[in-house]
Amino acid sequence: MHSFTTQRLLIRPLLAEDETFFCQQYSNEKVMRHNGGAITPVEANKAFIRSLKANNRAINGEKKTILTWAIICKSNNTIIGTQTFSFLIRPHNAKIMSLVAVNKTKQAEIGIVLSLKANGKLFPEEAMGALMEYGFTHLKFDKINAFYASKNLATKRFVKKLGFIYNPALQNVDTHDSYQYANKNQWQQKLIYQLY
Repeated sequence: MHSFTTQRLLIRPLLAEDETFFCQQYSNEKVMRHNGGAITPVEANKAFIRSLKANNRAINGEKKTILTWAIICKSNNTIIGTQTFSFLIRPHNAKIMSLVAVNKTKQAEIGIVLSLKANGKLFPEEAMGALMEYGFTHLKFDKINAFYASKNLATKRFVKKLGFIYNPALQNVDTHDSYQYANKNQWQQKLIYQLY
């Protein structure tokens, strides 16, 4: 895991000093309304410890389960969110993520949780775009998956801006979630198009 920057953001691995922010975010009903709902402060603390341990395992070359980065606003050096790559198979993503064994696609699920003060400033596009570039370039992903609540229109807009592909045939009709994906070739073409 590495740190990297964008024009306005420093994206670095989650650190012990991020505990208060992390726990406040995950126990805030308004922040988590489209991310499965808020959890208790005790559950948030356990999730934070699991995230740190998972990062340490990945840094030590062990099996990757979830990688978590803090998103820092460079102008005031404050944390404004977290983002992840998850390799876990869960009920919401089992159909897609289980294809890894079948077709050898190297893939992960991407996620982001931003503080309310970061809303409306185009930080999701900037942070996730940088994480996608890191995933395709450094982690050698073939595909990045995004699962989100269908009613979360802000997420729907920014994943579309980032070039994620929506395929009606891949949607789970039993849930209120949407699924989109980005693949490496399409991502590289998008970057070339933006440059020229």
